Amino acid sequence: MDQELLRFIQAAIKSVWALELLLLLRRDTSGKGWSVERLTEETRSSRLVVDGVLATFKAAGLVAEIAEGAYRYGAPYALDRLVGMLESEYAARPSVVIRAILSAPNDKVQTFAEAFRLRRD
Repeated sequence: MDQELLRFIQAAIKSVWALELLLLLRRDTSGKGWSVERLTEETRSSRLVVDGVLATFKAAGLVAEIAEGAYRYGAPYALDRLVGMLESEYAARPSVVIRAILSAPNDKVQTFAEAFRLRRD
C-alpha cells in the first residue's frame, strides 16, 4: 500500500464504519446533502456515532456542512485523490485497508495504557 495513503488512513479514518460513511457521502453526486437523521438510518447507527464521525471529517476537510445538520462530501482535490485511492484499494483489497485502520495508533488506548505503566524513580 502506498505510504501516503496509509498515513491518510491512519490519521483520518478511525473505523471501518467511518470509512463506509465517507464512501457513502462521496458516492452521492446529488449535492443535496445528508441529514444526520438520514445518515443514522442509512448506516443503522446511533446519532452520537454519526455526529462524532461527521465532526471528525468536517475538521479534516472531508465533508462540508451545507445547512444546519446537513452534510455533503466536500474534500478538496488533494484529499479527494486520496479518498479515491482508498476507495479503489478497499474494493480490491478490503482486508489490507481494514488492517491499516485497525493498526492506527489510538491515543485513547495509549493514554489509558500509560496511566497504568509502572515507573521506576
